[in-house]
Amino acid sequence: MLDRVNGWLDRVETRIVNWALGQRAKPAHRSPHFWTIAGLSLLFTVLYYAPQLGLGRWLPGCSGFFNTVHDLHRGLFFIPIIYASLVFRMRGGAISSLYFLMVMLPRAIAFSPYPHALARAIVFFVPAILISLLITSLLERVKRARAARAQLADLHDELAESLIRLQESEEQLIQAEKLSSLGQMAASIAHEINNPLAGVLVYTQLIAKKLAQGTMETNVALDYLAKMAREVDRSSRIIRNLLDFARPSELTLGDVDINVVIEDALALVRHRAVLGQIEVIEDLQADLPKVYADYDQLRQVLVNLTLNAIQATPLGGRVTLRTHMADGNLLQVIVEDTGHGISDENCGKLFTPFFTTKEKGEGVGLGLAVAKGIIEKHAGLIGVKSTEGEGTTFVVSLPVQAQSESSP
Repeated sequence: MLDRVNGWLDRVETRIVNWALGQRAKPAHRSPHFWTIAGLSLLFTVLYYAPQLGLGRWLPGCSGFFNTVHDLHRGLFFIPIIYASLVFRMRGGAISSLYFLMVMLPRAIAFSPYPHALARAIVFFVPAILISLLITSLLERVKRARAARAQLADLHDELAESLIRLQESEEQLIQAEKLSSLGQMAASIAHEINNPLAGVLVYTQLIAKKLAQGTMETNVALDYLAKMAREVDRSSRIIRNLLDFARPSELTLGDVDINVVIEDALALVRHRAVLGQIEVIEDLQADLPKVYADYDQLRQVLVNLTLNAIQATPLGGRVTLRTHMADGNLLQVIVEDTGHGISDENCGKLFTPFFTTKEKGEGVGLGLAVAKGIIEKHAGLIGVKSTEGEGTTFVVSLPVQAQSESSP
């Protein structure tokens, strides 16, 4: 019951405030509220002077009513004062208060036998003014609060739009970095695809030659065809991996085996290592727990880190990829190379967008910045250690099943 009463009071309060804030001060002759206030003031003035005007004698049946109202006259005067304060703010309240003071003074001076009547009439003016000030102050505060709330709502909408644009820019940046990585791998990719195609060409020429000589045996032909099919399948698999890597993809979270992601990433960059005569070592801990992540984005990070390591490693060098569990329920991926290393000054700038230590034309400096953004979006960390002349190590730390554990 109390809740229903409170709810009703809240609704009444809201309607009164909405009505008061919706009023606009107008010239007196244009405002219907002015005439309402004037009518109430006139009515209460007549009731106040009812004994002096002799209304009880003219309307004998109403003498008791006039006496009762006369006892409440000061309380009645507050009704038009509050009304005027709500509609016309401080100006309306002050003028109404002054009017009723002028109404009370003649009776207090000329008709009241008590000396304190004059003081009581003047004292009436003080709470009337205070009421006007209080109502005006409250309405102005509510008005400012509503204006601030509207401004806050506009800022919220602008922030939401900015966030959407930022997410779209981030997706475009991720896609641009994918294409940049593909551009850096273009030569080695062409070489990798060319090898199986060259094998297919050789077997095709052998089959044609033997058919022309009439020496082609069925079992030999079947063996050649099987080898050709394997080479074509190898080329097809490379192309599928490239297309899968290059295509735009929406964020899709799921349980991911990090070792599988590494194998998939190495399938895309291993040929680059072969061309550079660089040994790629995999030291992957078995039976690692899965991470809750986006498979494609983690693969992009590992392609970038591994490709950077291969590019930084001189002929005959070594790139090592390790996985293991670390303290704090974190799974770590370590990408280590035996390259020339990076200075301490440049290490602090590696994750800055458009900063690069590569030669001109080999990169635009977005890869590590994008990788850092992806890892942090997965509640992980990425760090780097480097010693000039010895090599560089990148460490990616990811929480294990962070989302799955929190799911019901």
